[in-house]
Amino acid sequence: MIQYGLEGISVVDNIMNLELNKQFARKIGIMIESGLIWHKHYFLFCDELIEKLDKPPYWIIELAIAKYIGDAIEVVNTYAFSEPFENFSNSLCDLYIGCLYIRYERRQLSWASFLTKSDDFADGSGYFALKKDADYFYSMLNDYEDNEYSIDLENKQAERVKQEFQNEISEVRNMYIPFIGYFREFVSTQSNKQK
Repeated sequence: MIQYGLEGISVVDNIMNLELNKQFARKIGIMIESGLIWHKHYFLFCDELIEKLDKPPYWIIELAIAKYIGDAIEVVNTYAFSEPFENFSNSLCDLYIGCLYIRYERRQLSWASFLTKSDDFADGSGYFALKKDADYFYSMLNDYEDNEYSIDLENKQAERVKQEFQNEISEVRNMYIPFIGYFREFVSTQSNKQK
């Protein structure tokens, strides 16, 4: 199990190196769409950016007040897919699988749920090509079910997916780790308000 140590990590510690471009927005959108992050993760991130930047991007300001997942996805994707249009590489969609894998590692998803969600995404992402199609995940799910949810098979399949999507998992992990700090700070602040 991956440990996410966070002491002193902030996404915006080095504000000059953070590019709030459409590629970054799309990646944040994928993290939100996958359920990896939600308002408790990005509210303080946005607040910190707004505080530190002279002219924060409008989409960051809008995201700072978007509590509902659908609203947040709309805010981020409206910017990411606005004119002038950018071509996103198909490999960007593989980050979605990376997000789901991180959720699996953190025990937010069972292995069966990971495979089902990955299969659904691969099957429904017709306008983008994933490196592995829906059959890849569907056949693993069938094997997993046929083997009565064997922990040995789960570990083998998880390692196979981890190897296949190692670059995407690593990229997502690097983006996600600071958001855990924002999440914890948000939760702490909310619990202190209730006392």
